[in-house]
Amino acid sequence: MSNRRTLMAAAAIVLAVVSGIGVYLYATGADKRAQDRAGFVNALVATSDIAKGTTGPEALQAGLVHLERVARGSVPPAIITSANDLVDKVAAGRIDTKQFITTQTFVSAADGPAGLFAKAIANEDLVAVSVNVDQERGVANQIAPGDHVDIAVVSPDASGETPTYTYLLRDVKVLAVGATTVQQSAQAAVGTDVAPTGQLGLLTFEVTSDDALRVIEANSGASKIYLVLLPPKLTTTSGSTTTPASSSR
Repeated sequence: MSNRRTLMAAAAIVLAVVSGIGVYLYATGADKRAQDRAGFVNALVATSDIAKGTTGPEALQAGLVHLERVARGSVPPAIITSANDLVDKVAAGRIDTKQFITTQTFVSAADGPAGLFAKAIANEDLVAVSVNVDQERGVANQIAPGDHVDIAVVSPDASGETPTYTYLLRDVKVLAVGATTVQQSAQAAVGTDVAPTGQLGLLTFEVTSDDALRVIEANSGASKIYLVLLPPKLTTTSGSTTTPASSSR
């Protein structure tokens, strides 16, 4: 009888061990199956803040990005998975530390990231040109991005004695004042943190290519440009914002 009890106890121990091994193997297999379902991929991640315009080679050489093994479900679809893909790329905007590197954050160097001024231009038929005027000629530095102005020119005559007064362009949109564009000015109006304009006398106009040359010519030599601020009700909203003046005084 004693031997029989011993055999039954031994059998129970063996069964418990086998059951434990079975549970362990099942749990391990479940973890592995879960990992297989999730999947892991290589992804480039920013190790530090990356400034707009930084080239891919610069970012790689400075160690600003590195390759990580991450869960497939945690990365965006446009993720960049190889450092080789950054060779001819440039940062389209500021990239924060630990941000994934994607085809939207690094774009083709051939295209390049458009600057704030370029993005502010209304369409491909227009360009931006800047002039620097003092308070007297720039309406006491009270012109703001988005305002419209007439551009007047004071030039000496052939003898160099009697000045002539002419309106060069009418209803010109002010694209930026200093380094602040129309879009940045609008953000400031709703409470977004925007850097100060800085050079209030430096104004950038949105004009056609031909009118840009006229502005440059009028702002050189002995000529002087004066700006005439228009009230909002006189501004235009479609097409080119400039109209060559046809009269002088």
